[in-house]
Amino acid sequence: MKNVIKIGTRASQLAIKQAELAKKAIQSVLDREVEIITITTKGDKILYKTLDKIGGKGLFVKEIEKALLDKTIDIAVHSMKDMPDDMPDGLTLGGVLKRENPMDALVCKGPFTWQTLPKGAKVGTGSLRRRVQLLAQRPDLNVIPIRGNIMTRLSRLEKDLDAVVLAVAGLVRNGQQQRISHIFKLEEMVPAACQGILALQIRKEDVFLKESIQKISDKEADDCQKAERAFLKEIGADCHAPAGALAEIKENKMFMTALFYDQKLFCTQANAEVTQAEALGKKLALEIKKQIDMQWVKY
Repeated sequence: MKNVIKIGTRASQLAIKQAELAKKAIQSVLDREVEIITITTKGDKILYKTLDKIGGKGLFVKEIEKALLDKTIDIAVHSMKDMPDDMPDGLTLGGVLKRENPMDALVCKGPFTWQTLPKGAKVGTGSLRRRVQLLAQRPDLNVIPIRGNIMTRLSRLEKDLDAVVLAVAGLVRNGQQQRISHIFKLEEMVPAACQGILALQIRKEDVFLKESIQKISDKEADDCQKAERAFLKEIGADCHAPAGALAEIKENKMFMTALFYDQKLFCTQANAEVTQAEALGKKLALEIKKQIDMQWVKY
C-alpha cells in the first residue's frame, strides 16, 4: 500500500470541506498521509442550464470516477445524493460517513420567514423535487431555477431573490447554518434520497482500502442509503422525475417516507426490520407505481 492516499473531490468549497471530513476519518484508522485532489466536473462548469437539460446529477461524479479508474486518486468522496444508481465496472462503495441532518432548509432575505414570505416572493432552487413541493404548499410563490455552489446561491439574496432552498447538511458543513430561516419538516418537504450522506468510493480491487474504510463506515447511514437507493432504482427516478426518500431507524426498526411526482405528488410511508432495508425501498416504489397507474385509469 502506498504511503500517500489521494482523495478526489469536486473543487467547490463545500466539496473540499466534505473531503476534509473524510480525510480526518481515514487518518483515524490509517497511519498514512492523505492528500486531497480537486477535480472540476462538467456539472460544475455548466451553470447556465438546469441539470435535467445537461444530463442529470451524474455530471458531478463522472470525471472523479474516471480519475479513480485511472488511479490518479485512490478514494472518491461524493455527496451520495449526486451518485447515479449504477457505478462503472471496477468501482464499488467502500463505505459511508455518519449522516448529517438530511432535511431541506429555507434561507430568507432580511426579515422574511417561511410563514411571512409575501405572495409572489421569488424563491430560488435548482431542484425539481423542491420546486414541486414548494408550489404544492404555496402556489403563489415565484420559484426561480438557480445553479451554482452554496455561496453563489446565497449571494442571490443580495440581488434578485427573496429566499433560497438548500440542504441543511450543506449549510452546516459550509459554516452557514446561522442563516437558516426554516428547516422543513418531513410532512412539508421530503428530502432527496441520501441527502446528508457522504460516500467513499474505491476500486473493487483495493481490498486494503475497503477493509480500512469499513472501520469508519456508519452502519445506520449505510442501511438508510440502501433503502433510499433501492426506492430510486425501482421507481426509475432521475432529475427528469422529481423523487424524494428518507429512511430513519428508531428502536431497531426502519421507517421510510417516499415521494414521486407524475402530474401530481404521490407520497407513501411504511416500516420494516432494518435487515429488510432494500426490500422496504422497493416496496414503497411499487406502491407509488400502483398509485400512478390508478391515476391514469381514472382518466
